[in-house]
Amino acid sequence: MSKDIIHSRYPEDRPLDEDLGAWWVMHIKPNCERMVAAYMLNRNISYYLPLYKHKKRIGGLRRIREVEIPLFSGYICFALDRDKHNLLYDTKKFVRIIKVEDQLRFVQELGAVAMAIDSGEDLMVRSGLVPGRKVLILSGPLEGTSGVIVRSRLERQLALSVQMFNQSVLVTLDPSTRLELI
Repeated sequence: MSKDIIHSRYPEDRPLDEDLGAWWVMHIKPNCERMVAAYMLNRNISYYLPLYKHKKRIGGLRRIREVEIPLFSGYICFALDRDKHNLLYDTKKFVRIIKVEDQLRFVQELGAVAMAIDSGEDLMVRSGLVPGRKVLILSGPLEGTSGVIVRSRLERQLALSVQMFNQSVLVTLDPSTRLELI
């Protein structure tokens, strides 16, 4: 295994849409996301593993520690031609490789999730796709992103759905964030 630091994206400065048409999803064994990312890094395979900072209580004194964990546990996205998938078979950490049918939608959804992670706002993953009215964010760190608005008594959240994983990422919005119904 590599001693390199695992980043969410490899190559780091490469936009997700640059690999349009070559994206696949690997369903992997539990808690093997970083090992598979290191494996891909060592073989120069382009991947995206959304990582976010999660606050966790540890120890007897209940101290809070921030740890970086995968947003979609059990999955890693990678861009590789179909005829080169044999490069992945000796990892023995994957369950199956899933074809991404709608490449453009997939990249747009991952791009929105990447913006949410970069915003530094609190995130929460929820299984299933959130129904509701679609909105476009007009201000703030998520400007230009579209999703479904979720309201509770105390706050507004934006649900960013990733259909491929059948999961939604909920982002708490600042009360001053402007939005428009789509």
